Amino acid sequence: MSNDTKLYDTAAQMVTLERPKSVWVRETRFGRWFLSTSTWYRYVLSHAVYDFKRLLAGRLPQQGCILDAGCGEGLAFSLIEEHFKPAEIVGIEIDVEQVKKASTRAVHLMTPTRVILGNASTSGLARNSFDMIFCHQLLHHTSEQTGVLTEFYQLLKPGGILLVGESCRSFINSLPVRLLFRHPHMAQQDAEGYVNLVKTAGFPVNSSDVFCSRPWWSRRCLGLAQKCGIKNDYPATEILIVAVKPFAAG
Repeated sequence: MSNDTKLYDTAAQMVTLERPKSVWVRETRFGRWFLSTSTWYRYVLSHAVYDFKRLLAGRLPQQGCILDAGCGEGLAFSLIEEHFKPAEIVGIEIDVEQVKKASTRAVHLMTPTRVILGNASTSGLARNSFDMIFCHQLLHHTSEQTGVLTEFYQLLKPGGILLVGESCRSFINSLPVRLLFRHPHMAQQDAEGYVNLVKTAGFPVNSSDVFCSRPWWSRRCLGLAQKCGIKNDYPATEILIVAVKPFAAG
């Protein structure tokens, strides 16, 4: 097997890039299947895109270049195309099996789309080249969270927008998730922890650009207690963050 990674695009061309370091834990077979289902697409991925669009409040880049970081099999590509209307989509994913699937999805888009096999913290992509980065459910899968966010800061143009969507520690450490899915040990954060990580990478974060929630599928009883009028003070299980790279940044 070659020591180089490959870049797949819609024309089936391949370009060598720096080999990614082993910084991730591969998802379980069940997890890889679940992330391809209509349930994931409808109740998690689609809702995240809709909520991000609401948080953006008119700041959506016009005909921008968008990076889908940790794109998996490319399930978000069509949502990005429909709601963000980019001129180009680039996906990066560390799992070669998922890259092949994402490349197949990319062929069916109207928007020029290419998919890279690589590590999001050392992507090898050009600095200041993206108008927006869509980072959905990536950070809790890597032990290099700071490195990933620092890389994103470098990849974004000044004024570029980072969208971070994450499941929080309270959900990732719940028994069903621990049994069915796989995540790096000690890499999970609460909502405040993810906000602080984004700030540490150099992004200002306004409170109006943070949305915390506890969707029904992330609750211990799938929301039945709330439907019965039982209130609780459990912490947020999901967080969305919109952060803008300052224009003064290089």
